[in-house]
Amino acid sequence: MGFTTNLYLTFFAVMIFSTVLWLMVYYMNLDKISKDPEVKDYKDVTFLVPAYNEEGIVGKTIERLLELDYPENSFSIIAINDGSEDGTLDELKKFEDDIQIIDKENTGKADSMNVALESVDTEFVASMDADSYPTKHYLKSVMGYLDDEEVYGVTPALKVCRDDTLAEKIQWAEYIYQIFLRKVFALFNVQYVMPGPGSVYKTKFLKETGGWDDSTLTEDMEMGFRMMSKKHKIENSTNAEVMTDPPSNFRDLFNQRTRWYRGYVQNCVKYKSMIGRPSGGTLGVFLMPLNAVWIAMLMFFLLHTAYNLAGIAQGWVNTYLLLGYFPLDLSFSLQQIEFFHIFLVFFFSMGVGTVFLSLYTASEPVNITEKKINYLSFFIIYPYLFAMFWVAAFLDMVRSDRKW
Repeated sequence: MGFTTNLYLTFFAVMIFSTVLWLMVYYMNLDKISKDPEVKDYKDVTFLVPAYNEEGIVGKTIERLLELDYPENSFSIIAINDGSEDGTLDELKKFEDDIQIIDKENTGKADSMNVALESVDTEFVASMDADSYPTKHYLKSVMGYLDDEEVYGVTPALKVCRDDTLAEKIQWAEYIYQIFLRKVFALFNVQYVMPGPGSVYKTKFLKETGGWDDSTLTEDMEMGFRMMSKKHKIENSTNAEVMTDPPSNFRDLFNQRTRWYRGYVQNCVKYKSMIGRPSGGTLGVFLMPLNAVWIAMLMFFLLHTAYNLAGIAQGWVNTYLLLGYFPLDLSFSLQQIEFFHIFLVFFFSMGVGTVFLSLYTASEPVNITEKKINYLSFFIIYPYLFAMFWVAAFLDMVRSDRKW
């Protein structure tokens, strides 16, 4: 076997190890997957809803928050119009008898929440992006975890609110898988993202550490890293469902994910002191290095696949120029199967099993007939998209003057 084959085998071994590890963590904590701690008393919570040009959905977000199955006098809402240029402010004013509205110039999401944070006097704060809305029992599913003094944040189970376009269908499956992965990360104590839609914080922590960081591309991820760096726990509820509005086309998805992945690198650099050190906890010693290997693997797979396809295309062109036709040799023999093909098939089978386990975790029906495009696109297209996002993010960082 050559160098490339050995490299593939090494990568496949890492992938299988990672998958087996997460499945083991899941299996060893089956009793905790879908069972949330009971709410002992209804603690006061303030929702912060930053909005910029969200006139089409912010009204639904506020309505769903007001309809939460939680005592009315135990939660309040502060909506922040971040200098919107559409009718967002007018939509918010429809609810001015039930919520507090802050109207300010456009300074970004993180700064908008920090402005609102100054007005918060409740023990807990929840963020809710204006393009996302919770299910009725979301808050009850979350709040029981915060009775634990070591828990400083709780994350929800995010799902997309529609899956009409191909880009949305891929994200539908991705978000379902992320519900499984986020719960496993919480059990393994390596959650490093506090998603904008639906995460709940201890207000004291936010105020003592300066609120959300407005210098990073991903303030929700920076907050997760910050909590982990201070040895605080972040829990997750698979029952606390929050629906989010996904990018409807690949261009918008590309821009969103490139920003997310640049933000991840930015935060890894900011918290580089955690990497490989016991003081960095499981996140720094294990997951951050493992993520780096995964990113390298997927970028290698993408580039090597492109190189092979270019070689095949060149061979076809050369044959056509010599013989006047394209070769279509579709013959196959067992001798063509190499050892790494077996690894690939095994890993793919584990991936399929993990997705079905994710559906169970997310309380979603399998529904193969209706969702077949979602599943097929997730398995066939998404891995290459994921790698392309990372390549684009690194290229963007190389071109940009922004510090990594």
